[in-house]
Amino acid sequence: MTTQPISTFIISTQSGTDNKENILNVFNGRDEFELSFVETITDKKDSNGLWQTVQRIVENVVATNVDYILICKDNHRFTDNYTKSDLFDCIKQSQELGAEILCGDARSFASAIRVSKNMFWVESYPESPFTIIFRSLFSEILTQDYKILSSTRSKFFIYPFISFPSNLEQPVSIFSDLQICVTKPGFKISEQVELIDYISTFYESISSPNQAEQPERFDHIVIPTYVINLPERTERLEHIKTQFAGRKEFDVQIIEACRNPIGAMGLWETIRKIINIAVEAGDDVILICEDDHEFTTDYSASFLLENIIGAYLQQTEMLLGGICGLAKALPVAKNRAWISYSHCTQFTVLYKPVFQKILDEPYDGKVVADILLSNIVINKMVLFPFISVQKYFGYSDVSKGNNDNKELLLQNFARANARLTRIFDAKSTFVDL
Repeated sequence: MTTQPISTFIISTQSGTDNKENILNVFNGRDEFELSFVETITDKKDSNGLWQTVQRIVENVVATNVDYILICKDNHRFTDNYTKSDLFDCIKQSQELGAEILCGDARSFASAIRVSKNMFWVESYPESPFTIIFRSLFSEILTQDYKILSSTRSKFFIYPFISFPSNLEQPVSIFSDLQICVTKPGFKISEQVELIDYISTFYESISSPNQAEQPERFDHIVIPTYVINLPERTERLEHIKTQFAGRKEFDVQIIEACRNPIGAMGLWETIRKIINIAVEAGDDVILICEDDHEFTTDYSASFLLENIIGAYLQQTEMLLGGICGLAKALPVAKNRAWISYSHCTQFTVLYKPVFQKILDEPYDGKVVADILLSNIVINKMVLFPFISVQKYFGYSDVSKGNNDNKELLLQNFARANARLTRIFDAKSTFVDL
């Protein structure tokens, strides 16, 4: 197959060094690349200068007939995984998927989903020194700031990686003013990719039932539900009672919260108290609710119960009704996503296999329930769409930070929901074809 050389623009990272000679050696003999060297535009803010340089490159090629260009930093090096044929195969696949960005590696990433043998869709721009930009993104690059690289829908990276920066000890962000760094010797982002791949394979190997066709088949199921409340928080108690009023799928028991000068530690001690009650009662699955839980309009008994059963069959240990923050997420069912860790415990379904883990886990005054649960629980999921959020009461019994700010609390739930929307959309668009 005959292919045109890739228009490749090398951006210098440092002046007065031998980087140009080094990068020429890197590309020596690789006739699939047509090199041009570009000096970085000077700006007080380095990321602005880099972005202006990218815009100038695009401006100079937009009138040509190229379908894509490669923007490469002069600290790029090829890995042993690189082959010309694989690169052009990935470019072809990217075009078929309507890609706007294809990276040779990932210096950082949030969520990722495998879409083919050698490619992953990625949620955020992966900070690569080897970035192919497709024509479909040219006009937006010319009119917007560097954030478009993360907000664009169709981003991918090649895996196994074909590129790496020569100076891993230095900040490797090309465009981000956050300066995401790789500072630890031996740090391997590839291990995170392998983990995502392993998790995806694990859940694919476990059959999950279809969505319920007959809601009445859940009529006999009642969930042991433990609601945490301090007696003096009467307004919270009244609120939570209204949330569960008339919902016969819940067997509600109000649990007095353990008192501790450190609110977060009191919450964890209360969770342990509930687990002991559940063990004594012989419960196989329980729901722990904080008294600021509030059902969303997406809630229904059949939706919750079918997902509790489906998650159980996928060997899940914890299922959350809604979260206000997350790191990585991976859809593993129509309405469930595996998550690496999460924030919020206002609606937490726990399964029997995790009970003893919680009781055995050591803790101290620095304990934060949602983080510790994320560390203890391996198989954890969140429902999507959310069926639970937190109601703002003007104060928090646990934290004196973000949760005391109504707007920030709402924004965090909305942000987590928006991220999951993008991730599920990518799964349906690029994988479930």
